[in-house]
Amino acid sequence: MTADRETFDPLVLIEYDHRPGSYGLLLTDDRMVEVDEAFEAAGQQNGGYGWEAVARSAVRTRAPHLEGRFRYDPEAGMFVAYGDDGAALRELGALLAEAFRDRAALRGLLDAADPDWFD
Repeated sequence: MTADRETFDPLVLIEYDHRPGSYGLLLTDDRMVEVDEAFEAAGQQNGGYGWEAVARSAVRTRAPHLEGRFRYDPEAGMFVAYGDDGAALRELGALLAEAFRDRAALRGLLDAADPDWFD
């Protein structure tokens, strides 16, 4: 597995060795805790499902051309987006890394998210 741990920090972009051309974008709960207050202020729970809602919000509001170019498979303690479109996942990684570093941007994406996306 090839992993880029720096470009989209704290997210990691991986390419699977067993399936070249297949990628995953990951954010683990040990890093998510750094932005707990943003989720709490929005009345939402931080975690893999919360970050899926943030990702869907980022796609809808900032990058609609990414819609349908990858899939989501979060768990309670990990956000995962995956697929064969490395360019789309890199763009999503940039959007989410920016939101992670900029609390106002993260709050905007949380506020713009459909409440059903947090379930």
